[in-house]
Amino acid sequence: MDWSLVLPELIIAGTGIAVLLLDLAPAAAAGRRRAVGFAAAGGLAVALAAAVRLGLVVLGGGGPAASAAAPAVRALPAAVAAMLVFDPLAVTLKILFILIGLLVCLVGLDYAERHGLPAGEFFALIVFAVLGMTLMAATRDLVVIYLGLETASISSYALAGLLRGDPKSGEAAIKYFLVGALASAVILFGMALVFGATGGTDLAALVPTAVGRPLAVTGLVLLVAGFGFKIAAVPFHFWAPDAYEGAPTPVTAFFSVGPKAAAFAAVLRIFGPTLLLVGPVRGLGAAAGGASGGGGVLPLLFTVLAVVTMTVGNLTALAQKNIKRMLAYSSIAHAGYMLVGLAVATPGGLGAVVYYLIAYAAMNLAAFAVVIWLNNRGTGDEISDYAGLGRRAPWAALALVVAFLSLIGIPPTAGFFGKLYIFLAAVGGGMTWLAVVMVINSAISVGYYYGVVRQMYLVGPQEAAEGQSPEAQGEGAAAGTGTTAAKTAPVPGTPLVGVVLGVAVAAVLVVGFFFEPLLHVTLSAATGL
Repeated sequence: MDWSLVLPELIIAGTGIAVLLLDLAPAAAAGRRRAVGFAAAGGLAVALAAAVRLGLVVLGGGGPAASAAAPAVRALPAAVAAMLVFDPLAVTLKILFILIGLLVCLVGLDYAERHGLPAGEFFALIVFAVLGMTLMAATRDLVVIYLGLETASISSYALAGLLRGDPKSGEAAIKYFLVGALASAVILFGMALVFGATGGTDLAALVPTAVGRPLAVTGLVLLVAGFGFKIAAVPFHFWAPDAYEGAPTPVTAFFSVGPKAAAFAAVLRIFGPTLLLVGPVRGLGAAAGGASGGGGVLPLLFTVLAVVTMTVGNLTALAQKNIKRMLAYSSIAHAGYMLVGLAVATPGGLGAVVYYLIAYAAMNLAAFAVVIWLNNRGTGDEISDYAGLGRRAPWAALALVVAFLSLIGIPPTAGFFGKLYIFLAAVGGGMTWLAVVMVINSAISVGYYYGVVRQMYLVGPQEAAEGQSPEAQGEGAAAGTGTTAAKTAPVPGTPLVGVVLGVAVAAVLVVGFFFEPLLHVTLSAATGL
């Protein structure tokens, strides 16, 4: 057996077990926490190297491992080869997920020390969640997708509640668990209907048979609803703001990019071939009445979800006063943008979704790295706490501006090209009206991002303190963050957070400046579906 094909997953699983065992070692709490954190980051770095090596084979060598007839795949046991996929989509997303986990481990190390997070649980759960995410991206079997989904989801439920002394953290974990369990049940029931209609769990057999059978189409609709919970699409989004606000900030950063991207990976695997067969919603009438047998309802569902999700996310974000809740609704809106690529139902649209996942991970991690930077120094999560940040922490403020410019879609950042390719795919697919809705929503998003920038550069700390209500001043004074002195003091960074922030901001710019090679990779990934 050629173990190099599954080496990244094996390394990740081994790292998770090693982290749990290392946490049991007799040592001082601070020393054990750092050892566990660096062990998790080191293991993920090795897994990343193995994934990059596999990616060079698949992407650089014409995709020899992508074919089931390739010698490397034939070396796998038949049961494994029938479930796992080694195509451009798998290796691209696998590299992305491991890199996300690595950066979250690094950025969470200082936070864990300062806020007393249980190190073994925190880092082990991050690693095991990454393992589940990689399985979701690298399989064509519904059972393995569900196993990967539950591995990532159960780890995420526990991560949300790690601030054991904070009632908001416990509330976040309970809400996330209850809604997530319901979504998992809906997904499993949908998979059962698909299995009953097609007689198998292999996605290769789903495409030619599912769209012609009403029972399978019903199962696919349930899968849309279930994964709608996982990506926080409206109207399945109600858990996200509370979970994002209550969870530890590094966990929130992970939620916003990791499990969401993995859910989109599963959606691409399950629905991508069917969407390409049915075509965009403009051909729904012919598709629904013809050979598709009702499969044309899928593009319609994704179209409605895209419009409602991006609109509700952006409009609700305008009213937020807490930056984590604001970024939660921003994350919901960006899920709507990515759903546009699925609604278009063309190879260009699906490739644009993969590109946007990479760009979104970079810009959102950059934004949350700044929030973690400030949390480590006692700054609160209210947007008013960012008053004067341009003078108190100029580099952090500048990095946050770059992240926001990319989230808005201003050139030459990664977010601009991500939205541009989705826009062009929508226009090319005959859905110009949907592209216009997307542009209008991007314009709406300027309002709430500018509100934070205004606080950082145009509102002084003294003015912010005077503008608070007496109740807020009293609460801030009790917490040590609401006084004018606290709002005027410089906010020094921490080394690891600075490294992660630098990497994320560099990625935002690099993905933007060198968009063409990455677009070629993402289009190859979509073509492989």
